[in-house]
Amino acid sequence: MRAFAFIFICFSILSSQEEVSAVWTQHGRAGMGEFKSWGGLGFFRLKRIKGNTFHDLRLLGLFIPHNTLATARYKSSNKYGAFPKLYRFTVTSLRRSSVSNLNIRYHYNQGFGAFLFDRPSTHLTSELAVSYDMSDYLNNTRKTSYLKGGFFWDFDIARSSFAIDFEYFHQISDILPDETTLSRTEISAEINFWIREPWLFTTGYEQEFYTATERRDARYIYFSIGFRRPLDWKL
Repeated sequence: MRAFAFIFICFSILSSQEEVSAVWTQHGRAGMGEFKSWGGLGFFRLKRIKGNTFHDLRLLGLFIPHNTLATARYKSSNKYGAFPKLYRFTVTSLRRSSVSNLNIRYHYNQGFGAFLFDRPSTHLTSELAVSYDMSDYLNNTRKTSYLKGGFFWDFDIARSSFAIDFEYFHQISDILPDETTLSRTEISAEINFWIREPWLFTTGYEQEFYTATERRDARYIYFSIGFRRPLDWKL
């Protein structure tokens, strides 16, 4: 976790040299989630946009007896000045999932994205990247490499907002004789209903579908009450 904070602060300081003012937004929520059984959920997100740069830190915990899901994810991206519909990005994440038998999975991907359309109430982006996993981060340094593609659609209707993400990871590194492919599809969807500024009700769904039938798919749904509001930070 300290590494995520350090990376986030470094990027903020470096990009603070730009003349454009930074816009910070914080999101927080608490509620219930189902991951084989029901339990408590906590989520926090910190987003920063300044000029053509974007930084996003997300922390999620779903705490259920005998089944736990915890993730930390940091994404940074930068638009190309001459081609504002194109951007480059990096994503770093840690994930623990007892249902998927993941102790701690370290994941990194880097690539390019494009705004297929970008309007005030909706935008659709597509990304292509090379990525790798370390599925037993604390005990094993062997990396599994992938080619990743994804589509991300956000849109607003009246007092509600929707987000739909689709990502596919195709394993390109060799599969060991005693293992199966880790190629997978990850799908998530989220709906936010504004109750009263800054409060909102959120419901969502996320699932991993593994190509190998021997591997267990992981799915969770959640319901929560949270807030979304700006921060008066200058960095």
